[in-house]
Amino acid sequence: MSSPISKSAFIKAEQCLKHFYLYKNHPYLRDSLSKEKQFIFKRGTDVGLFAQKLFPGGIDVTETEKRDSLLFAQKTSELIANGCETIYEATFIYDDLLVMVDILTKQNDQWVAYEVKSSLKITDTYVKDACFQYYVVKNCLPELFDFNLLTLNPKYVLEGDLDITKLFKTTSVLKDAVKNVNYFAHKTSVAKLTLEQSKVPDIKIGTHCFQPYDCDFLGTCWKNTNDKSSVLALGKLTKQAMFDLYDQNIKRIDEIDINTIHKKEVKIQVKAAIEQKEQIEREDISMFIQKVEAPFCSLDIEVWMPAIPYYQGTKPFQQIPFLFSMVSENEGEVQTFSYFKPIEDDLRKEFLERILFVTKDFKSILMFDKSLEETVLNQLAELFPHYRNDIELLKSKIIDLAEPIRKGYYYHPDMNGNFTLKSMAPLVNKDDGFNNLEVQSGISAMYIYESFLGLNPIEAEQKKVELIEYCEMDALITYQLLDYFRMRVN
Repeated sequence: MSSPISKSAFIKAEQCLKHFYLYKNHPYLRDSLSKEKQFIFKRGTDVGLFAQKLFPGGIDVTETEKRDSLLFAQKTSELIANGCETIYEATFIYDDLLVMVDILTKQNDQWVAYEVKSSLKITDTYVKDACFQYYVVKNCLPELFDFNLLTLNPKYVLEGDLDITKLFKTTSVLKDAVKNVNYFAHKTSVAKLTLEQSKVPDIKIGTHCFQPYDCDFLGTCWKNTNDKSSVLALGKLTKQAMFDLYDQNIKRIDEIDINTIHKKEVKIQVKAAIEQKEQIEREDISMFIQKVEAPFCSLDIEVWMPAIPYYQGTKPFQQIPFLFSMVSENEGEVQTFSYFKPIEDDLRKEFLERILFVTKDFKSILMFDKSLEETVLNQLAELFPHYRNDIELLKSKIIDLAEPIRKGYYYHPDMNGNFTLKSMAPLVNKDDGFNNLEVQSGISAMYIYESFLGLNPIEAEQKKVELIEYCEMDALITYQLLDYFRMRVN
């Protein structure tokens, strides 16, 4: 065997043995890692490092060493033998299985392991990979007494100095781990036998490609299905429903019997594929846009959701607004206004006051999928009750331009099964819209904003410009979408 089977590799084997085989034997075929996933992985690493403060004074076996799991395992063994009581990234190899435990510490002369998750809740997958780790560690360290998951406490509120003992919740998985020892012995033997095969396992694509995580090899396994005519490109349909069609040998959207489709937003996609033209219910859209009163503007808000609370009175992953952009028209000229909140200070009150001031004279405020903005406004109303009436007035002016698309009043084949603003952008904005921007999504914007805590002023200013450009484009395309609808119904 070329290298031991790690925890992440085992989870891939649980998901799909083809996924596992390609991951181990043909890693060069892996899809490139998106910026969003890179940011998410970095957050997980950062939270793991922060959790080490719960058990200070430990030794990290990966520090100042080359990336060598055998060396890490040897160092872990030496530290245990020499009486070290807290080890970070403790590494164990048993029966060609490899695990690296975030924190291994001695409590009352008993070894206890902790795996850190940058999450508010425990998933079945978290439990399974912790149980896999227990299986390996217990066989290397029989004295292991307990194995725990550390997750962020959703009820913790930062008041004064951060209390790390209250920030994290501890949950033992010992009972599950002990109960499933034989399961892991069997499953790991199946995984090893798979690697001994001379060819890639013949496993068809299916819902497992996305459970519990998106497969790393979608580009390889899905290369013959990745076009807008495939039934697998249908939006507003569950993965299971899509594969029910696919497994009936209905591979293209235009092969579907439209009379068997009951959901309006799915039927409109099938009709668009069959007729190869946009589908529009002019009367419904016309009635919808009549709700827009002049003068109007469009508005978009970006939020930061720090895993570890940064401002007083906030919780883990609380939505903190940091940027809004507004687009309006003055004497025939489209104007843009943006407000960017510095990360160092909690200026949510100033943020709210500014947004209330610049929108107060508009009768309608256009948004696309207002759910995030309304959540932010509701939280600000709770935080600053003095402004509650003003906030309620602002909310009453909101016109959500996602509504006619969500209800199936409009669909274009080029939307490719997506009902987002990004899918509408190429239709609405002929100047490339988001394509030329450095920031491509709200998730990226959130993590880029978080990076301001470590940037020098010159880098921060450049990133600020990029974030504002992204938010302004969201607001601009929302604003242009109203004109797009008007042209379609006239």
